[in-house]
Amino acid sequence: MCGIAGIFSSDGREVTPDLLQRMTSVLKHRGPDDEGYAFISTPDGRCEPRVGDDSVAELGWKAGHVAAPLEFSVDLGFGHRRLSIIDLSAAGHQPMSNEDGTVWIIHNGEIYNHTGLREELKGRGHRFRSYTDTEVIVHGYEEWGVECLSRFNGMWAFAVWDSRKRKIFCSRDRFGIKPFYYYFDGKRFLFASEIKALLEADFIDRRPNDQTVFDYLAYWAEDCTEDTFFSGIKRLRGGHYLEFVPETKELRIQRYYDIRLGYRLSGLSDEEYARRFSDLFEDSIRLRLISDVPVGTCLSGGLDSSSIVCVVDKLMRKDRAKFPGIEGIQKTFSVRHDDKRCDEGAFINEVVARTAVDAYCTYATGEGLRKDMLDLIWHQEEPFVSTRTYAQREVYKLAKQSGVKVALDGQGGDELLAGYGSYYPSLFFHLMRSLQWRKLAREFRYHVRQQGSTAYMSALRAGYHFLPTKLKPWVRRATRADGRPCLNKEFTAAFTGYPFRDGGVGVGGANFFDTYLYEEFEFFILPRLLRHQDKNSMAFSIESRVPFLDYRLVEFAFAMPWEQKIRRGTRKFVLRNAMKGMLPESVANRQDKIGFDTPEGSWLKTDLENEISEIINSQSFRQRPYFDSSEVDRQFKAYRQGLRDVKYSMWRWLNLELWLRMFID
Repeated sequence: MCGIAGIFSSDGREVTPDLLQRMTSVLKHRGPDDEGYAFISTPDGRCEPRVGDDSVAELGWKAGHVAAPLEFSVDLGFGHRRLSIIDLSAAGHQPMSNEDGTVWIIHNGEIYNHTGLREELKGRGHRFRSYTDTEVIVHGYEEWGVECLSRFNGMWAFAVWDSRKRKIFCSRDRFGIKPFYYYFDGKRFLFASEIKALLEADFIDRRPNDQTVFDYLAYWAEDCTEDTFFSGIKRLRGGHYLEFVPETKELRIQRYYDIRLGYRLSGLSDEEYARRFSDLFEDSIRLRLISDVPVGTCLSGGLDSSSIVCVVDKLMRKDRAKFPGIEGIQKTFSVRHDDKRCDEGAFINEVVARTAVDAYCTYATGEGLRKDMLDLIWHQEEPFVSTRTYAQREVYKLAKQSGVKVALDGQGGDELLAGYGSYYPSLFFHLMRSLQWRKLAREFRYHVRQQGSTAYMSALRAGYHFLPTKLKPWVRRATRADGRPCLNKEFTAAFTGYPFRDGGVGVGGANFFDTYLYEEFEFFILPRLLRHQDKNSMAFSIESRVPFLDYRLVEFAFAMPWEQKIRRGTRKFVLRNAMKGMLPESVANRQDKIGFDTPEGSWLKTDLENEISEIINSQSFRQRPYFDSSEVDRQFKAYRQGLRDVKYSMWRWLNLELWLRMFID
């Protein structure tokens, strides 16, 4: 787990040690253990490695210091900050090359199956100098080219300079767990693990992307496309690779992985589905416990994180498995709230009592958010729709204080197994459309039993998909509690696009329910959650690993019939089945969904009220082209009087304005 940065410029004078060092240094929190550079001349392939002030001492004699004058003209620079997780020796220093120096790499992430791949590559004649997964990528790329990506099981974002093919090859893992941002203007190509590294280049204009701002304010959208909140700066999406040819200045992006929709694994019993899911889930966790540094687990009290904790406990206690970095007992990290509506302490305590863990707990407060808000926004780099992101941050802060360097997290389980209440309408629509009336009646009956009168909204939302396409925008605007009323009318009129689905017939032959899950997983919910998690964990130099996003488990889940995800009103049916006897009954039978929820409304009315008032009355806010200030005033006054609930809009106003002040103004 690390921070990477790179710059190519056809004007070699722009590839300076000073700029590359600044780009890399701003990522220090992602990799405090080591620092490295490589300066390359792409026309002839020459490379000069450099070290910095934070480089490991053993490397002092191997390369020049980064600030020294360059010995030849360069047009490409690689920078790296290392968080040492596997093979803690100096042999893991990056940038790293193959034996003859024709391939150089900077890498952020982990390849969990690197041990088996190393042995296979050794059998093909490749020689290794370390036990790192990064060196496996180098030789895997040499041996298989682009096809190496299909052999990796893990999370990654890396850049390779291939002097033989004279190209830069960059890749992001299948689901976008690790970040990769880039800027390309036809002459200059820059990339980094975080946007703030790119902003060190003074030739990049700091301008907001108004389309992205509109989607955020009107529809609560984040990370739905390749565009970021910064105009001109894009993200490489998960499952894609990028090739840049310096000689021709050609940049090409290609998808290398996609979930196979339309394939159905059917005819198995509930027990067989549960057994296969359990085997894949356990093996995914086993792989993600491999580390040379201490490992812990995030525990929210929900079904996903509790399942991970219980499986780790089983592996360590019952199966007697030994994992480097774990000293005989699992550490768990949880966040709680004084507000009982958001607190999951009872469920957390049940899991702790059921397992042999060393449990750590912290409380998230509005006062804490007020104090840490600017630091949180700086690390997240782009606005986010909820203060839940702060609660997650506190978990990783706690893990850092407890000496853990790797943490397993339950991210992805909800998107994979229909864990949100919003999945019911898509299921109902699928059953209506396919004329499965008996199953529809059964599922709706159980849904009503569990959710009461609110369940009828699911049926209304399912019916929405039957509407003619021309009517849907009108219905959306009439029924969705969005931020449009407070937006400037001219600004709103300029953006008519809608970043979400309109209800298609399915993708790749899949039914509507599977298509809905796919879109939530690929575009709408998971990408933003992975961004929040990466930035929160790396802010405290912690590698976060997500067992639910092992690609084998993902492919199996998407191949299962919908009854394994929702059955008789119960979501995540197969996971509950797979975890029978391991989870506490109170957790296994939970039907509510809290997650990292916070008492956001209470915080905004108390601890953050002054900040909100200062923001909406400030000259900078009123001069933004985004808001109707008089309407914002009316909404805020109604909220303070308890006449209107606009807490989510208020947080977006606050977050966006502070982001603009920090990164744009």
